[in-house]
Amino acid sequence: MNDKLPGIVVTGASGFIGRHFVIAAAGKFRLFCVARRSQREAGIPNHENTHWLQADITEWENLRNVFKYVNDHGGADYVLHLAGYYDFTLKENPVYEETNVIGTRHLLELSKLLEIKHFIFSSSLAACKFPPDGKAVTEETLPDADFPYARSKMRAEAIIREYSKIFPCSIVRLAAVYSDWCEYPILYMLLGFWLSRKILLSRIVAGRGKSAVPYIHIKDLNKLFLRIIEISDGLPRLGIYNASPQGCVSHNELFKTATTYFHGRDVKPIRIPKLPLTLGLIVRSFWGWLVGKETFEKPWMAQYTDKALCVDASATYRVLGWRPTPRYHILRRLLFLTEKIIVYPNNWTFRNEALLQRVAYRKSTEIYNALTELRESSVHKIVQEVMRPGNEHRFPNYRKMNQDLLKWYITLNYQLVSATVRNRNRAMIPNYAQVIAYRRFVEGFQVEEVKDLIFFIGKTMEESLLERPEWKGSKQRLDNYIILTSQFAADEFEETYETLKTYPPEQVGAIETVDSLASSDDLKRIVLQLEDICSDSLSHQLSGIF
Repeated sequence: MNDKLPGIVVTGASGFIGRHFVIAAAGKFRLFCVARRSQREAGIPNHENTHWLQADITEWENLRNVFKYVNDHGGADYVLHLAGYYDFTLKENPVYEETNVIGTRHLLELSKLLEIKHFIFSSSLAACKFPPDGKAVTEETLPDADFPYARSKMRAEAIIREYSKIFPCSIVRLAAVYSDWCEYPILYMLLGFWLSRKILLSRIVAGRGKSAVPYIHIKDLNKLFLRIIEISDGLPRLGIYNASPQGCVSHNELFKTATTYFHGRDVKPIRIPKLPLTLGLIVRSFWGWLVGKETFEKPWMAQYTDKALCVDASATYRVLGWRPTPRYHILRRLLFLTEKIIVYPNNWTFRNEALLQRVAYRKSTEIYNALTELRESSVHKIVQEVMRPGNEHRFPNYRKMNQDLLKWYITLNYQLVSATVRNRNRAMIPNYAQVIAYRRFVEGFQVEEVKDLIFFIGKTMEESLLERPEWKGSKQRLDNYIILTSQFAADEFEETYETLKTYPPEQVGAIETVDSLASSDDLKRIVLQLEDICSDSLSHQLSGIF
């Protein structure tokens, strides 16, 4: 590590913007990357100047640990705060307050402790109301749009104004950020329609095609952040900058350019008025709910038909001496995007669908958080049911366990199912099921009893959630996340039992780690490890647990 390089704390380092910035800046700075996910999951290569710190910015204790680590490793000169929460439901969600407001205040407090030179905050032009026709959003415009994400950004910006009296701050309001692989959900949705093989769907343009927003390429955004750092000593104590090209780009322009590049000819659009468009989105959304597959397209999107979010960023260009690169303008860059769709269709889909999983459908994280809150009461309820008089035949062997051991074994089951909910990945289950099935087989448990408990745990988890107002009507989703995971584990139990009946246990790959599940202390240790490393990479770390 080069201790002479300036240090930057980068929050949201595992996100789309954060990942690109960290890769671009690794050779120029000491980077302290703060994220909930691991470095491997984020796809960021190791670098001698990169420190990866898994932490939740909503938890002050997490950031106290970050402060200690950064201080012990040369300190930091700047904070680039990219972490934030948004989804495409347009519904109120406490996570907006927790992450975008409280999390920002925590980061400002951390910055004060670190005695940084400059704080950079990523806000959004989408937090501003659409201006009247012929007008544009400027650096003076308030982030006064009336929906939950915008309101949280406005509150965060107000807090930053307070702290700018302590250290200089820059608020950067972002246009729609995209890459050569797209990675911007709404643009991905539009291109998916227009460049599909479905003859009618591929020609639909909403309203008169005048819906418009500005787009900025990720490389231009990185240059802007680096420029602010470079000239930070000469910037005002509080600066607001629009990270955007001038004006905006309409659906008409996007459609014409993308379809021409893709098909090599002009395609005539079919324009759908706002009312039938709204009805179509309602039907599509309802059908997705009915079949248990939530759609990205939402009825509220129709309200922005033919509205234009035009931007005037001339003050930003003047103050920073920065402006977007012409070759990265969206209408020129669509040539690169369409080429990747044609040449690398699988990679294109994978990159964008993976982003949608993290951004658009974060219900899994909300469910995981709720399950964590309910764990103690749910585990107590399950233990009581196992020990209830009348269940001697249902759970004969579990009832013989020491109750503390039983409690922690149930907690382990609960936490593993919770982890699969958060990650939307059941890859961790087979390893776990094989280890548990081996031990229960040797102890004389029947497979039906082992399966019954895992199903009862899953059912209790689901029922506990359905009792909460925010999850009423979500049974289909919870079935997919929880009950199907219980079924998956039960099938693995059965598979292992069949193997053990065919071959003596001593001949079956001697699972040496089984002995590590012999006491409540062992199980407690494993549960704590699961809490610490609960992430998409969990399946690759189970061998270190069991």
